[in-house]
Amino acid sequence: PGTLEAAEFLDRTYENDSGARGYKIYVPPRCPKRGVPVIVMLHGGTQPVLDYATGTGMDRLADRHRFLVVYPEQDARANPMGYWNWYRPQDQQPGKGEPALIAGITEQVIGEYDADPGKVFVVGFSAGAAMAIVMAVTYPDLYAAAGVHSGLPYGAARDFASAFALMAGASPPSRQAALVTIPLIVFHGDKDDT
Repeated sequence: PGTLEAAEFLDRTYENDSGARGYKIYVPPRCPKRGVPVIVMLHGGTQPVLDYATGTGMDRLADRHRFLVVYPEQDARANPMGYWNWYRPQDQQPGKGEPALIAGITEQVIGEYDADPGKVFVVGFSAGAAMAIVMAVTYPDLYAAAGVHSGLPYGAARDFASAFALMAGASPPSRQAALVTIPLIVFHGDKDDT
């Protein structure tokens, strides 16, 4: 009683003034109907969201530890290669662009599932990791912590060309770094040449 009986992998859409994005939500079996933690997973560029879900194994962890997993999906109309636009100034601010869409998705899930707002996390890989940093900087009151795997610093690029220059080894511009006020864990291989 008080739990969902079987795992569900649901398709949803969120819309606001910045546009619309689809997302998938994994609800594990025996998931509590309220107070459940949420992990928002941001895929890398050119990476299909279901491949990301499979590759991370996050759904199996959700089965074991009973939390919701949310997979926002970049729209090909917003970026034909499937990259989150973490490098554009309009997508590095709260209340605008992709940060507003991802935050809106997060808030929609919290509301729909009566999730624990103190246990909401954002995680990303590559371009998704760079966007996870953007979310940590722009929405520190929404997320309890962020996880970054092979990402780039907030505000280090201003357009597509500077983003790819950074990924090819260029040094970020020397400017004051944004302060990340929530706990952050960063993974990056020392042999990763991107």
